[in-house]
Amino acid sequence: MSTLGARLQLVRKERGLSQAALAKAVGSRPSSINDIESGRNKSSIYLVRIAMVLNVDPTWLELGYHNPDVVLGVVGQGALLPSFDERAIVNFATDESFDSSQCEKLYRCPEKHSNAAYTTLLKHTRDDLPQNSVLFIEPHCSYVNGDAVMVVFPDSRSFDLYRLVSSGNRTILRSMDARMDDSMRSHECRLTCTDGGELMVPVSDDSSLPQAVLTGKVFFVGLPIK
Repeated sequence: MSTLGARLQLVRKERGLSQAALAKAVGSRPSSINDIESGRNKSSIYLVRIAMVLNVDPTWLELGYHNPDVVLGVVGQGALLPSFDERAIVNFATDESFDSSQCEKLYRCPEKHSNAAYTTLLKHTRDDLPQNSVLFIEPHCSYVNGDAVMVVFPDSRSFDLYRLVSSGNRTILRSMDARMDDSMRSHECRLTCTDGGELMVPVSDDSSLPQAVLTGKVFFVGLPIK
């Protein structure tokens, strides 16, 4: 969804609206909607009205995003995702009876995701992700070098955000907490992941290393809309 026209067409169809119906709702002409979707028009004076009718963030509709580290407002597109607090994230990684339906459902997601995706509120700044940003996390994924991942350490029942860094036949977890001394930010662990995930990085089977469970990778970042 690299263009305004592609995003508009996708959401309009998901809402079950024809170009004529959308145009009528915003006080425009069907040809104006068609011109945006076809790419003939790169913007519109009706953009905010269109976003309101479609229940999406106008910033996302106009600009989209290209990197999960780019912070945008959380849009109103898609199904509500459950919000995992600290206990829920740890239980998800360690408790087979965990029920995500018991979690609060708050935020909608603008990107394609599995039914296991969830959100969590970032309480402290991590690298260039600001405090109180909303992390959209996908556990049904392939984990590759460079991914920002949510990691749970079962022994201590603690968790945090790490970056997967692979080199040769080993993979380390690099903390995204920039406040830490650089020499303390990297850890080698026995990596596993929750059901539905697949490790595409080299992993160690050294039983002396602490266990680390990947509970999903960050695929979208937003700021809560007040």
